[in-house]
Amino acid sequence: MLAAARARTPPCIRPEPFDVDGERVLCYPGDAAHSVREQYLPGPTRLRWRNKRFEPDGGLAMLLGD
Repeated sequence: MLAAARARTPPCIRPEPFDVDGERVLCYPGDAAHSVREQYLPGPTRLRWRNKRFEPDGGLAMLLGD
């Protein structure tokens, strides 16, 4: 498994920012608004600027797996 991991180049995750109704949003690969359609990471593909931080729609518990 380690040899296979070493042989692969890790994906470059580039969030793409945009605004929705005056709210700042970051989308990650796999999100409908992102230029890369394949999702590389598990979890939410979109974060919104709320409470002075970026959060997924379901709250921070979605990122932590709680």
